Amino acid sequence: MPYEIGIDDFIARFEGGGARPNLYMVRFNFPGGVESGEQTQKTYLCKAASLPESTIGTVMVPFMGRSVKVSGDKEFADWTVTMLADTDMDGRKSFEKWMDFMNGHVSNTGVANPRDYYQNLSVDMLDRNGEVIFTTELKLCFPTNVGELSLGYDNNDAIAEYTVTFAVNYWTSDGTA
Repeated sequence: MPYEIGIDDFIARFEGGGARPNLYMVRFNFPGGVESGEQTQKTYLCKAASLPESTIGTVMVPFMGRSVKVSGDKEFADWTVTMLADTDMDGRKSFEKWMDFMNGHVSNTGVANPRDYYQNLSVDMLDRNGEVIFTTELKLCFPTNVGELSLGYDNNDAIAEYTVTFAVNYWTSDGTA
């Protein structure tokens, strides 16, 4: 017997109108050596982000002339966000200070203990009323790249933007423990 579904059944599955990719908030925490006091958590103008990916490797186990696949180790990919530059350049300055804190531009020295520069970041997906519907916490992160900010006389009617890439040790979400 064929499976039949009507438009009413389909629409009923989208309570709240479905999750919207343009309704989100990214929270950045900065190490104490970069920002001080109440300034350690900031939400900057994040133009684009993503929920991060993870991959489970496959281990091939030979068995009687055939390979059996079993799950291997989990890996967490780097995470990149696109930032809009404000006129004070506060966001970019903070990311650059964080990288300088880990390894100085001039001194080539920095903090030795990873706990001093690791920070947790988060991405909240929001509903159309601004309520959080899904949270992903990125754990033990640090920036590995503050991307270029392109300038040009022909860039009229645009806001300057740049990317920041973070190393992520692992992440949790509302769907994981």
